[in-house]
Amino acid sequence: MISLNTLMRPVIILTLALIAAGCAPFAQLKPSGDAVGPKAQTALYDESLALMEAGQHAAAAQRLGTLLASEPRGDDRSRALLALAYSQLKLGQPERAAQLASRVIAQNTQNSPQDYALYLRASALLAEQPAPTPGQARQAALDLENLGRHYPDSRYATATRETLAGLRERLAATELETARRQLQDRAYVAALNRCRYLIERYPGTRAVPAALELMVTAYRQLGLDQLADNTRAILQGRTP
Repeated sequence: MISLNTLMRPVIILTLALIAAGCAPFAQLKPSGDAVGPKAQTALYDESLALMEAGQHAAAAQRLGTLLASEPRGDDRSRALLALAYSQLKLGQPERAAQLASRVIAQNTQNSPQDYALYLRASALLAEQPAPTPGQARQAALDLENLGRHYPDSRYATATRETLAGLRERLAATELETARRQLQDRAYVAALNRCRYLIERYPGTRAVPAALELMVTAYRQLGLDQLADNTRAILQGRTP
């Protein structure tokens, strides 16, 4: 199972390291006074960054809330939302963090960091306690897949690939377990459909051979011996 540490260690360490280097996601997204408008908005944003760097995420969240209440526009709003999402995640509020990241993803403004928004939402979804639901895990996988597909040069690309590989294995194993229960309940067609979905959605995972084996059994139980033989041939690496 993908744990909070498995997913969050790369993003937290990377984020803090980049902050220290002066080019963290938030520091990089720092709006200029001209872009934000009122100088008070810029001051609030600067204060929130300094507080997050110092680990004072509750105080940072308070200032970001004040900033967002002043209705910054466009990309400045997206940056503030992502900074607030990160602080909420650090405060143990993953559901709120995911909601905030979702707003940025939905807005998709010209210069908003969609790669970071996707990574942050996936991080938040997988940080749900005591564990993410299957639906949350699937959404996290979709976010990471979209990040890798659309932003291959993102600074999060490597961590995304590593996390996604483990997440796909976990999701495939969940589908396999469901198919096994369906087979035990003699819901053979349902088990077949579940196995087909697993193979198509998570090719290359360790669950695929076991899914093919389950399909052989289900076909036999349905009296579809030719399909069972064809599936067995695929499992054994032969052309049916």
